[in-house]
Amino acid sequence: MAARGFVHSAVAFQRSSGVSGERAIGRFVPCARAKRFTCRLLPYTEVSHTRGPVRQRGMASTPVAVSNQTVPSARSSAKTKYEEAVITLNSLQSNAEAIRKSIQNRSESRKHNIPNMINYLQRVGLSVDDIDSLCVIHVTGTKGKGSTCAFAESILRQYGYKTGIFSSPHLIEARERIRIDGRPVDRDLFSTCFWDVYEKLMSTKEQNNGSMPHYFGFLTVMAFYVFVREKVDVALLEVGIGGEYDSTNVVRKPIVCGISSLDLDHTNLLGHTLEDIAWHKEGSRYHGSPARITIVGHLNRAKEIGSPLYVAPPLTQEELCAQSQGLGIAGDRQRYNAALAVQLCRVWLQNHSKSYEERLRALGDQAAVTSVSDIPHKPTTDLSPEMVTGLSQCRWPGRTQTIFRPGVTYYLDGAHTTDSMQQCVEWFQQVASKEQAQLGVDVCRALVFNMTGDRPVSFLLKLLQGCGFHMAAFCPNIVSTISSENIPDQMNLTVEQETVMKKSVRNRKAWDQLFALRTRHSSSPSSSPDRLNGRAPNSPSAVTSPNHLNGHAPTESPAPELILNGELGDHSSEKARKDGEACDPSTLPPYESAQFPCIASALRWATQNKDMSFLTAVSVTDEDLNLRTGREVPHIQVLVTGSLHLVGGVLELLIPDMNE
Repeated sequence: MAARGFVHSAVAFQRSSGVSGERAIGRFVPCARAKRFTCRLLPYTEVSHTRGPVRQRGMASTPVAVSNQTVPSARSSAKTKYEEAVITLNSLQSNAEAIRKSIQNRSESRKHNIPNMINYLQRVGLSVDDIDSLCVIHVTGTKGKGSTCAFAESILRQYGYKTGIFSSPHLIEARERIRIDGRPVDRDLFSTCFWDVYEKLMSTKEQNNGSMPHYFGFLTVMAFYVFVREKVDVALLEVGIGGEYDSTNVVRKPIVCGISSLDLDHTNLLGHTLEDIAWHKEGSRYHGSPARITIVGHLNRAKEIGSPLYVAPPLTQEELCAQSQGLGIAGDRQRYNAALAVQLCRVWLQNHSKSYEERLRALGDQAAVTSVSDIPHKPTTDLSPEMVTGLSQCRWPGRTQTIFRPGVTYYLDGAHTTDSMQQCVEWFQQVASKEQAQLGVDVCRALVFNMTGDRPVSFLLKLLQGCGFHMAAFCPNIVSTISSENIPDQMNLTVEQETVMKKSVRNRKAWDQLFALRTRHSSSPSSSPDRLNGRAPNSPSAVTSPNHLNGHAPTESPAPELILNGELGDHSSEKARKDGEACDPSTLPPYESAQFPCIASALRWATQNKDMSFLTAVSVTDEDLNLRTGREVPHIQVLVTGSLHLVGGVLELLIPDMNE
């Protein structure tokens, strides 16, 4: 059955192998407060990061550079070593100017990414054979790939396997990106492996024309290094951006690969149509991989790279009820991610102990599959006890997450595309309304929002305005305006501070303008109640055929398997516009909006100081304490959405020991 705005997940088998203003950076100095740093902005300053105290080297045209020298640290605690590692890791972030140049030359520069990654791996002592020995599950897509990896990891752990996950971005600490048995690697292991990898790359830098990986590429190399060192049985890799040239695509022979839902995201790097994005996402498949889970409608691209297709329908409500335990991640969309994960695990369990040649022989011939209607189905039924337990015990913070506090309930979901925001709105309306009915008291609904990059913020805000918010707070992804209260893991050098603040102001302005337009529209005789029904449209017009996903001519190459989750959707701008208008302006409550310089201030205002638990982590000013709207209600429901980095900042305040 077609479902709201998402395309299908799938599995594929593969046959053959193959290999502007003033810029400023933060200089961190340890202070007494645990996990906190003092940050001093150094305009146009080059910083040399060593394995010891940070030192200024003078003026330069780029924000950061890395020294070839390393100095043994005098500080010995695991936390301090970890903090030093993160500070040095931050020096590998691409600055805003470098990103602009990358966008301008994206078609050329990306082609060198995989050869460069192979070079980096060799320099730290890893071969492509070492990577292939990790029995990789490779997952890409715009939304849901992290949840899919989390479900699959939880299932395989129930079978007794030692698991490793590489995902992005992190919410609070950089070490969250590399997990062993479902938990972020501890600080000691992270810092030890970081310095091993960093020093090996630095010592061979000059012999390789000064080549060093950027932030994500470095962490990819480090993840492989950790997984090989820790001897994991399975490595689950979440693609960063794209797929065809993503750093994780260095894997030649994954056991199984998957693609979750597609949506318009990172358009400046991948392209401005779903066809362009699909080309990259599908490119993460490798010839010779025995199985892959992918997207319905990508048959042409699948054939182009040699991947036969299968459809994997979502878990049904009946199947979930039969489990009785449900899914560990909330939201209707998770039925699709869970189904994708189940099929990935089934293929992995069947094939991980087989040789590459045995896996190829088992693929079979699917040349007869020439249209979507021909794609065979792989129903997600007859779940094993390990699968049921793995799905129910899975946790993936920051996605459809609820945190209860006296007088306040926080709803967190890092929805940053049109389709994911539509799912977020439906989830929030369902669970918030249920809670309100259970409480039996008046509630105030507050929004805390931020969105970065080039994403179409107006579409997202239109969807959110149907939730009946009384308050809307807008802020950048900065926990506190006091630099000593921001940990280095949250440092972002890829954007200029002025740009960050301008985008936050832009978001609030767009919200206010949309509200004003809706208010005027509600008094217009042309308003149609059929279009303003308070929920996303569920008519046949909201479902389209997968033809809009074609975009590449088929080739004669044999195709490895793909399993699709059977979900069709319309990702068009017109659908987003209609969904955004699907609320009755006459029912919109009186509201207030406010702009804040940091997350802590926005939360204090949104909660009206009902939740004082996080005030011990950040400083309180008289101005913040006076930020009251005069609303006196027994309970406040706060939705935090948009940027995942915003969600991470909120989690740092609410659950600072989340990773312990």
